[in-house]
Amino acid sequence: MTRRRSAPAVGALSAALHHSERPWPRAELEAQWSRRTLNEAIRLGFAARLAPGIYTHREHATDLGQRLEAVAQWMAPHGLITGRAALHLWGWSEANATRVDVALPRDVRLARPHYVDVLRTDQAWMADAVAGIPVTSPEDSLVVAWRTAAPSRRRGLMLDALRDAPVDRGQLRRRIDAHGRLPHRAQMLDLLALSGSGATTVLEHIAATEVFVGQEWREWERQGEVRVANGVTLHPDMLHRRARVAVELDGARYHSDDAQRRHDLQRDALLVAAGYAVIRFTWEDITRRPAWCRDRALAAVASRAENL
Repeated sequence: MTRRRSAPAVGALSAALHHSERPWPRAELEAQWSRRTLNEAIRLGFAARLAPGIYTHREHATDLGQRLEAVAQWMAPHGLITGRAALHLWGWSEANATRVDVALPRDVRLARPHYVDVLRTDQAWMADAVAGIPVTSPEDSLVVAWRTAAPSRRRGLMLDALRDAPVDRGQLRRRIDAHGRLPHRAQMLDLLALSGSGATTVLEHIAATEVFVGQEWREWERQGEVRVANGVTLHPDMLHRRARVAVELDGARYHSDDAQRRHDLQRDALLVAAGYAVIRFTWEDITRRPAWCRDRALAAVASRAENL
């Protein structure tokens, strides 16, 4: 009899959680329904705990937006969301945050939600708020994302963020200096410098640091500007302006679909019409046969130079 009488209340509570775009504090749920009704909803699996004292519907339990709201309530007034989750809040859609990094002072101890990683530090942060949620700056967030990323993924993370996230390079350089112990700091600074000179993808970074290296490449420009027909300006990945040779690096991420291939063919046609020979190297070319890539590019320059 008791269960039948409470069923409508449990259903109403579950429906409210399901249709809500935010998580609910326990006190608010108990005030509107009752402690008994909330406990029954939890027992039946309709209500899921996102953080101590904060609940949502089970179907929203992995929703990043609801998790961020819950974490903001849980850590208030002490902490800041940082890392990939903060970059997501700052508008970087490719942040791919599966967990939430939180910066807390060393003397603050809270029982953390299972999807939260806590960085306890007395680091002085550049802080702000996005949609009412306290966060570290994009630059500090990227430093933390670098710190927590697997070493094999740091290079791609850094280059992708510098290309697509709202990160200021000068500010990032200052924030790198402001952080104490930082894994592979020199590599991070090298990536920052190389990105500023035109390398924006892992493939371009490999090409610039491992393949096309040495005195014979000193005349080549990265992302050099070429004006073609109808006032269009193109920036080939590598450019030998004197020999009029352009090299494009085709990573699978940006050159694998039909629309991108048509776009690449159109770029090639414009460069050829402007008098440039175009060479395209794939990821497999650069990573598996770098000597062949070097030979092809140098041979193209030599052949063109004979006719100048």
